[in-house]
Amino acid sequence: MPKKPTGSSPPGSHWARSTPVSRSALDIQTKLITHAIRIAAFNTATALARAVRVHTSYARANHEAHALIRQVLTGSGDIDPRDGVLTVRLDPLPTRRATTAIAELCEHLTATHSRYPGTNLTLRYEIKTQP
Repeated sequence: MPKKPTGSSPPGSHWARSTPVSRSALDIQTKLITHAIRIAAFNTATALARAVRVHTSYARANHEAHALIRQVLTGSGDIDPRDGVLTVRLDPLPTRRATTAIAELCEHLTATHSRYPGTNLTLRYEIKTQP
C-alpha cells in the first residue's frame, strides 16, 4: 500500500475515505435507518388496515382495523416455500369474527398474484385450520 502523502487529502480520495467515521456520524446513520424502517412498517400497517376496511365484511373495521392488523403482525404462523409458491399460513386469531376478517384479507392479497421480491415465488396467504 502506498504511503499517505503529506498535507491534506482532497475530498473523495482514497485517504479521505479511509479515515474512521465518527461516533456521532454512526449514531445519525443508525437513527436514519431506524426511522426509515419505522416509516415502512407504519405504511405497511396503514395499507393493510385500509384493505381490511375495503375488502372484508368486518363490521367494526372503521374502528378496529389498525388493532386487528397489529394483532396479525405480532401473531405467529408458518412460511412454506414450495412448487413456485410462498405460502404464509397464519394462526387463527382469538375471535371468530377477527379470524374471518383476516381470512377475507388473505383471499384478497392472494388474488393479487404478487411475487416475493427477488424470486419467482407467488405469494399465497391463508389461515391455518383448527385441528
